[in-house]
Amino acid sequence: MKQLTGSYLSIGAGENQIPLIRAAKARGLKVISVDTNPEAPGLVESDIRILESTHEYRKILHAMSRVPLPFKLMGVGSRSYGKAVYTVSYLAEKLKLRGNPRDTVNLFLDKEKFKNSVGKFGIPLPSSLQVGSSPKAKEKKQELTFPVIAKPKEGSGKKGITVLETEADYKKFSRLKTSESFLLEPFIPGDEVTVLGFVIARRFYLISLTDKITTGKPNFIEVAHVAPSKHIDLAGELKMICQAVVTATKLKTGPFVAEFKITKNKECLLIESAPEVGGEFLADVLIPEHYGYQYFNDLLSVTIGEKTRPEFLKKPKDGITKSALVFTLPSDRQKKMGEPVVFEPNTGETLFFQKQLVPTGASLEKLEGNHKRTQVFGITTKLSTNTKDWLDSLFTRINS
Repeated sequence: MKQLTGSYLSIGAGENQIPLIRAAKARGLKVISVDTNPEAPGLVESDIRILESTHEYRKILHAMSRVPLPFKLMGVGSRSYGKAVYTVSYLAEKLKLRGNPRDTVNLFLDKEKFKNSVGKFGIPLPSSLQVGSSPKAKEKKQELTFPVIAKPKEGSGKKGITVLETEADYKKFSRLKTSESFLLEPFIPGDEVTVLGFVIARRFYLISLTDKITTGKPNFIEVAHVAPSKHIDLAGELKMICQAVVTATKLKTGPFVAEFKITKNKECLLIESAPEVGGEFLADVLIPEHYGYQYFNDLLSVTIGEKTRPEFLKKPKDGITKSALVFTLPSDRQKKMGEPVVFEPNTGETLFFQKQLVPTGASLEKLEGNHKRTQVFGITTKLSTNTKDWLDSLFTRINS
């Protein structure tokens, strides 16, 4: 890798941010990291530390005006989500670096505004249902079919999702004041896939396509991610839809993640998308292990304006046939996190990653959505097995 002379601004210094910090350091860049937590592990690996919330973009800009930069500032980036992504766009604008327009980032932060905006471009989306109107009054225009999914207009990690199973549930929900902050959509059965990619000069580059396995109703907690996707034949169509989103929202540069529902008729419906790296250990664990691709090297290149043309990942490394991230969930009766589960791989399998997500002894009662997951295991196999059978075997062994 060509060594560079310059500095890089990292919005966040938590554990998830370390791969980006290390990618910058490996190229010879001096890293300035921002985090409100003085014990954030990424601060130790950084050259200059700013103790501030990643949401306080104006305060960060003020702090940057007082930082004695050792070299020219070449880029700004973040592994975080939501408001931290807005901070990146604000600072990129003010510091004259590469980034997305603030209006564009704000659009992604409000699911309702996003749907209304991109829907005009013919992008396939789940239909929206109106909150507070009587189902009977709308019968002629749109027959309400249950179950109905209510998800917060703002938020992530499957937190706050509610399933309305009956008309009585719907009426009760629509009378709540908080119902106005939710988006209602019909429940659509089908498979789920996750797309990772980059936007470079307003063009979308598809990197990976993986399958997502959830618990289904009512919480839709993500319990596994698998590479390669069984819907690899739809990669071209998914790429076209993502490009349409980029064009519709006026995205310019940076990471991009999207989730799709694949119906039994092979229709690809966009469920969510964001100008973010995305979580779930995909970019930093699953993709590097399965394909040997270092995502964060390209993320750095994209954010500092280096010429790079990422390609769709198809060929796994080292004879691997499948790779999976598998998450554990507590039982309904479990109140506290116990000792971590130990997983023993079978012949042909390799355990390449494991992490305890909830500390031993911590309360599990108030955790919601994906935050209820207790552990994650990364496993590869070199055997030619059916994906569903292999996953069933992994779940059985991990939960036994």
